[in-house]
Amino acid sequence: MATDKLIKEFFEEQFNDSSQLFLYKDKKLLDEGKFREYAEEQIGKANKVFWSISFGLLMAVWYGTNGLINYGSDPTWFNLTVGLFLWFVALVMVWYASKEYYTIKSSMSFFIRLLDENDDHSG
Repeated sequence: MATDKLIKEFFEEQFNDSSQLFLYKDKKLLDEGKFREYAEEQIGKANKVFWSISFGLLMAVWYGTNGLINYGSDPTWFNLTVGLFLWFVALVMVWYASKEYYTIKSSMSFFIRLLDENDDHSG
């Protein structure tokens, strides 16, 4: 099983590309060796981001549908472009949010399992 030092080094490399203010709490948890709390915090953040994107998704679908309905009653290039563009944005949002959510959730769940297995073998 990975040592605490290896885990800290791995996450430090990941933090180098990110904002220092946003990750202060995460770095603090890792420095204190609270790996389980860190993983659970990341899963919680992923859940919140996934559900917060739903508002933007609803707006894109709503206005995209209205644009296409308006195109049916007043066929202009603007209505068609707005409708199709917003539907495209909605599809990209669904794909990206799902991909990020499941990547973070699965990796952090796996990390928790590794910690559990390490605790079982060491104790």
